[in-house]
Amino acid sequence: MKNRHLQIALAKCPKALPAFLIGFGFTGCQVPKDLSVLNEPHAVRLPSSLIGETYEPKSKAEESLDANIANEAEVFLGEAASSQAQEKVSSVAGSFANSGTISRESWWAGDISRPVLATTGKTVQMGLDEIYQRALAHSSQIKVFAALPLIRETAIDEAKGEFDPEIYTQNRYDRTHEPTGSVLETGNDDDYFKEKGWTSETGIRKRFMPGTQVSLAQELSQVSNNSEFFSPDDQGRSKLKLSVMQPLLRGAGTKYNRTLIQIAKLDAEAGYDEFIRQLETHLMEVNRTYWSLYLARAAFVEKKRLVKDTESVVSELDSRGNLDSIASQRSRARSALATRKADLIRSELAIKNAESRLRTLVNDPIFVDQQIGEVIPGDLPITSPVVPEFSHAVAEALAFRPEIKQAENHLRAADLREYMANNEKLPNLNVIGEVGISALRGEGDWSGAYGDQYDDGEPTWGVGLVASMPWGRKSAKARHLRTELEARQKKDQLRSTMDTVLLEVQIAHREVTTAWPDTKAKWEASSAAEQELAMLRDRRDVESAESGTSLYLEKLLDAQDRRAIAREEFLRALVVYNSSLTNLERAKGTLLQQEGIGVERVEDDASLPLVQLVKQEATNQAVSNYEIQK
Repeated sequence: MKNRHLQIALAKCPKALPAFLIGFGFTGCQVPKDLSVLNEPHAVRLPSSLIGETYEPKSKAEESLDANIANEAEVFLGEAASSQAQEKVSSVAGSFANSGTISRESWWAGDISRPVLATTGKTVQMGLDEIYQRALAHSSQIKVFAALPLIRETAIDEAKGEFDPEIYTQNRYDRTHEPTGSVLETGNDDDYFKEKGWTSETGIRKRFMPGTQVSLAQELSQVSNNSEFFSPDDQGRSKLKLSVMQPLLRGAGTKYNRTLIQIAKLDAEAGYDEFIRQLETHLMEVNRTYWSLYLARAAFVEKKRLVKDTESVVSELDSRGNLDSIASQRSRARSALATRKADLIRSELAIKNAESRLRTLVNDPIFVDQQIGEVIPGDLPITSPVVPEFSHAVAEALAFRPEIKQAENHLRAADLREYMANNEKLPNLNVIGEVGISALRGEGDWSGAYGDQYDDGEPTWGVGLVASMPWGRKSAKARHLRTELEARQKKDQLRSTMDTVLLEVQIAHREVTTAWPDTKAKWEASSAAEQELAMLRDRRDVESAESGTSLYLEKLLDAQDRRAIAREEFLRALVVYNSSLTNLERAKGTLLQQEGIGVERVEDDASLPLVQLVKQEATNQAVSNYEIQK
């Protein structure tokens, strides 16, 4: 099954595509990077993993449009590659990028794993994978996103319902009491024509894909009146009739009549792409908040350490009194201590805000049920350089970015609507035909008449043409013009979306290639600041002898400030680097695949369809395929 899908996908790819692009299967020739998504129940890259019936081109016009979209993507990718070729990494950034990894130290890698807040309740340590899992299972916002493709999918059956057979019945009783203007109405001198009776019609009608409308109906009736010409007096009637109407111009043909189904499938797929886009955006926000919590906790630990060091300096200055320090120097030290304590308080607030935001994004009831008071990040940041290849990033973005798929489907739907509007400018010209058999009995014997209709008489039939056309056809022409303009707009929107995606990939790629040198440089700056402070402490006796203890302590305060600032800048750069790696996957549209997130269609307690998201470790096959394609 997998090979068959792959062969079909490869067959759709233009031969002009470079081989490495076929490996990524971008846009019009969707060859998934992870081949396991073609037959795995947890696939997330293909709408068919959730939607029962997906769009497939049914006409030459639709296939031609798909080919044009693929060619547009090929041209765009070539332009993107040529524009990127002009960019080069600066020698300064390159020197930092090639200087190796960063060694983990306890002041930012170990101390933050300990509780730091004075809160009631349990303390729990959660890694980023666990946070993702809990968000996928419990986030209310993700549940809102997941409902969108299911809601859109109902339009497919709604469009198909136009071709469902319809069983109908209509029953009526009539009583007539009208004045007569001629004895020919009744054949006697009665002043009123009186008639009473009932009619019942039951049948089935259906519309077929070519536009043909067929109905088969059985009519039974019983009528009596006061006319002498009405014979027999009390009549029972039966009539079976078959009616057929076939449009010849407007509304004719299978292509026209299945268009609404095709549009509904495209809208459902667009809803699925919107769900994927919103899901990746939400997970990216979870990622940023997670690292923001890590940063806030690391900064808090460093500020707490700084306050402790400052308190020792203030204590030493106070203990020396006026021996070799003046009041202004002691005031400055106390001012520095107060400022650093205020920063510590503000840093504690940053931890609480980041943790509250993370709880809101995850919505896991465990936080309340188990009375968790403090969440500690369990994962440490990546401290090694990652060098992604830009051309592959662009190819992946064109293949997997949901916004591009959305724009493509919107263009396909607009093209179909334009075709429908063009067809609806044609005149109404329908051929109709009807054939029937009937029977009549006296004494109101309608059941006997029903039996006679199959035994006696010949069929009654008729054929004809019905034509109509509005003068000027202004409404139809206006609708067609609107759909032409919308189709042109969607084409421009597709190119605009590609431009936007390219911009996001460029920025995300540059951020990764820049964030690591920035992190490495700030790590070296923080290490230098630490060395300066250590050297100052080692030379305490010399500094005290040369410049006095008070001046030495002022230098110590300044050095502590520089170290704290350098360390916080390093931590901030490290967090930005780790978030930028995830953001690059989001910009490529491969975040869910990178994180091993799958989707299942299940039912809730009310037997309604439900999207269930799961995060699992990728199988060896999936990892192998991913690495090969990467």
